[in-house]
Amino acid sequence: MRRLSSFIGLFVMGLSIMTVTTLNKSASANSPKRVSSSYMEKLSKKMQYYRLNQNIRPASSNLSKKTAVPKGTILNLDYTIDSGSHQKEGKALISDLVEMSYVFKKKLGFKPAYRSAYLLFSYYPHLFTRVKRPAYVLPYSDNVLYFGGLSALKREADSNFAHPKSTSKALRITSDGYLELYVRGRKPLSDPIFNWQYAQKPSAYVKIAHAINKGSKKYLYYQKELPEVRATRLYHGKYRYRLRINNLHTPYRYTSNQGANTYASFYSVGGSRYFTVPWGDGGDGD
Repeated sequence: MRRLSSFIGLFVMGLSIMTVTTLNKSASANSPKRVSSSYMEKLSKKMQYYRLNQNIRPASSNLSKKTAVPKGTILNLDYTIDSGSHQKEGKALISDLVEMSYVFKKKLGFKPAYRSAYLLFSYYPHLFTRVKRPAYVLPYSDNVLYFGGLSALKREADSNFAHPKSTSKALRITSDGYLELYVRGRKPLSDPIFNWQYAQKPSAYVKIAHAINKGSKKYLYYQKELPEVRATRLYHGKYRYRLRINNLHTPYRYTSNQGANTYASFYSVGGSRYFTVPWGDGGDGD
């Protein structure tokens, strides 16, 4: 479970997920390099999604109270062996990279609800159903879309951990089907290797009512306007807004001034440029 980026001799307290590390001895000011879509697909972690078949109380979590997660909830979970599981062999499902919505975490009792959710379930197959990736989520990343193009990617990757120059805003698609808008406040949205910081609650959000995938394009339908996101207003049918997310299929690798290799996929979201940084399943990413 490793980010498709690399760094030299850097350790950051509080990071819960280890990033890919490689050494680039010739690193200096560098131009982004195109990589193939098949290369990105090969390296990127394939997210797994499960639907809960009944109300289930986690074996371990950072919930403020012992609360059951409702039946029918779709979560991005990873299979593991963990001593916290009540299953006799330690089989467990643990929350992975695609977050639940702020609305859902607040309802469950996470405090504060904008922090990353940690859930560990004892794995009994009859309690969970493995489902296909929901139509509304992205294929490989943690589903955070950062505003900007190559220049925004370079600016943040070349910054330092003490003063990261994160993008001005970001969109996040959650496992339970919300589209959240984050506008940068006093604290950055992410660090130079694009670990999301969860420093604030979303500026606005909408519940995704329907999603359609057509080739490289994803269409999200919802009922109320999302500020700062240009969606098509619909005047007929069940839904009021349609947002087009177009995968440009132009992935890049950028080597920062510190020698960190960061991989990014670029999207057009409502006509504006965004990028996402996938996570790796293993290997160095080079």
